[in-house]
Amino acid sequence: MVISLTAMEVIKSAHEIKDNATDWLDSATTYLEARWNLGVLDLSEKSARAASHVVSLLILGTIGTIVLLFLSLGVAWLLGEWLHSPAKGFFLVGLFYGIVGLVLFWVKDQFIRVPVVNAFIKQFYYEK
Repeated sequence: MVISLTAMEVIKSAHEIKDNATDWLDSATTYLEARWNLGVLDLSEKSARAASHVVSLLILGTIGTIVLLFLSLGVAWLLGEWLHSPAKGFFLVGLFYGIVGLVLFWVKDQFIRVPVVNAFIKQFYYEK
């Protein structure tokens, strides 16, 4: 009779262990699902924020390019009037942009690539 009580206790203990393991597995599954959903939402938010920054920069860049174009045309025309040759005015403005382009090419890593990379790193890895 003592042996059967011990066997009953072992079976009861095994059922408790099984129930506890099942509860733990359910909790772990729920936790992992919640972490996955949180990660997906976080990535979605950061991607949407990055996309909105890119669209904003494209719009501002387009407007800035149009403004720069008309200012450049005006300066070229004005220089052409002063030099009595429209071709010389446009040539000087073109030469100016060529020099600016060369300077930007030489310093692109320091003043363009690094700030852009840093902006994306801040966007995706740092919380506000």
